[in-house]
Amino acid sequence: TFAVIIGNENYERVTKVKYALNDAKVFASYCKKTLGLPKENIRVYRDATFGTMLSALDDIKSIASAFEGDLNVIFYYAGHGVPSESDKAAYLLPVDASGQNTEVCLSTKRLYDTLDGLHAKRVLVFMDACFSGAQRGDGMLASARGVALKVKQDAPKGNMVVFSAATGDETAYPYKEKGHGLFTYYLLKKLQDTKGNVSLGELSEYLADNVKRQSVVINRKVQTPSTIPSASMASAWRDIKLK
Repeated sequence: TFAVIIGNENYERVTKVKYALNDAKVFASYCKKTLGLPKENIRVYRDATFGTMLSALDDIKSIASAFEGDLNVIFYYAGHGVPSESDKAAYLLPVDASGQNTEVCLSTKRLYDTLDGLHAKRVLVFMDACFSGAQRGDGMLASARGVALKVKQDAPKGNMVVFSAATGDETAYPYKEKGHGLFTYYLLKKLQDTKGNVSLGELSEYLADNVKRQSVVINRKVQTPSTIPSASMASAWRDIKLK
């Protein structure tokens, strides 16, 4: 199993994403200590530019080619997401971009196509980001972890399951007391409590329940995580163990 982990916090042209670097750092630590991945199998990218994000995908493509598909892949992202105003497509925002020109942003469609092209046995995607949009004239939401358009949701492909921090036009919030994104905090907590011995179905239900409840309490706003398996996974994904 190989992990590709991107934490984008210190943006050059828009507001910071609080705790994104800590999210990436601690998630990487859990991959090693809890899920048992060797250190060299964990690739961490801090404050990634568009070029760095493309390099990260090229790296995992080279690995998958060498292993001839006999591998599992975990892709984790904490940072801003942005929508394209023209076609409502969703993009991950590099730290050197503003989101106005999506040609230099990584679309979720391109991400899923690349991950599907690895022909891996299993691909898990965790995204602590939202794609709801920007406030016209006010830039990105200063107090939120995302940037309200309702984006077009790209479908995962192959043997892929995508866990997202928020749904539709919602915002993905930080959990200030814990120094993490709200979604990432509960993801890490479930890994810690179960030592990684948890099915994807159990993880999905835990994230949905706890993030939604806690967000209403501390943010007074709804944040609903979603889990989207590829069509070919049907309901079989629920029984897959994370570890």
